[in-house]
Amino acid sequence: MTEHSERIDVPVTGPARAAASIRELTFKARPGDVLVIDMLDLREVEADALAATKPAAVINAQRTASGRQPAAGARRLLEAGIPVIDGAGAAVLAIRDGSELTLHGGDIMRGAAVVARGTALTQERVVAADTQALDHLKVQVAVFGSHALERLEREGALFFEGRGLPQLSESVAGRVVLVVTATDAAAADLASIKLFMADRRPFVIAEGGAVDACAAAKIRPSLIVGDIESASDAALTGAQVVTLAGDQGALTRLEALRANYSSTDIALDGADLGALIAHHGGAEAVVIAGRRTAALDVLSADAETGIGSFLTSLVTRRTAVEASVIAATYRHRHSPLFVGTVLALSVATLAAAIFASDDARGLVVDVWNTVFGWFGGEA
Repeated sequence: MTEHSERIDVPVTGPARAAASIRELTFKARPGDVLVIDMLDLREVEADALAATKPAAVINAQRTASGRQPAAGARRLLEAGIPVIDGAGAAVLAIRDGSELTLHGGDIMRGAAVVARGTALTQERVVAADTQALDHLKVQVAVFGSHALERLEREGALFFEGRGLPQLSESVAGRVVLVVTATDAAAADLASIKLFMADRRPFVIAEGGAVDACAAAKIRPSLIVGDIESASDAALTGAQVVTLAGDQGALTRLEALRANYSSTDIALDGADLGALIAHHGGAEAVVIAGRRTAALDVLSADAETGIGSFLTSLVTRRTAVEASVIAATYRHRHSPLFVGTVLALSVATLAAAIFASDDARGLVVDVWNTVFGWFGGEA
């Protein structure tokens, strides 16, 4: 157990809730739960996802703000008014889901028994972590740059020419492509660009974990990329699929389904692979739903994923745009038929209102006679 130096003075109580990932945890969590996580340096997007579930508190087995990088995630939890106990150790990971926990001081109690002990996260500790992170960030950037150059030497043709990318069964040249990521923000993004999708009818590429979000938004992916474990059989048989070459379980499943699939050993996450395929396929625009990637997220990701995201963003910078930008700027375009119909109905309504009144009808007749008279006619 880690000894605590800060305290939560007001006891906080709630049922424990844990999961293998932040995404899974946010699906399970209910307001008032005590969320148990095991994550070093919580990222801002993950903190926002946790805060959205309105937990009573968060317990982290590791350090939420270690000083390795700016403590954006830790700060977001505190700004949301959520108590956080840090560095509680492996003991909290053994707590049974649903167990009633009480947090007091730095103690984590089940009934009267202290099952773990940690450090309460404070604004002072977050500021200290940010200060320490500044020096560490200089080293991170230098190492990242070195690794990025190495990868460019190996795979420059892939990123800048599209050489070796999986081929699409359907052309996207000149079209809008929508890439749906397997994140908690995807559903909200899809809802926010509903009119845009109705107008532009984009070609949809979805990560395997985003298939449910697509179904909820009533859109059908034409291409599914990456991990397909959570994708339904119906979705997989109704789309082209690109999965990882080393995922034997996925390959066996796709073969049994007789799906239209291929495999790749390109070290990119599904969304980056989809964006790169669309870009080199000649897409007019590539709209990314569910992604809020900051520079620090790229630096803090594992080397291959982070560098892959950075290089993909660099290559697609002229075509790729986040869905949140589309939602903030797009204005619905009405067809000429729609506009004409509205105008005709408006004129008909106005005419009906005028001729329902004797005075209005007389005024219209007088105006007509006057105008007709200007042209030498007789009313």
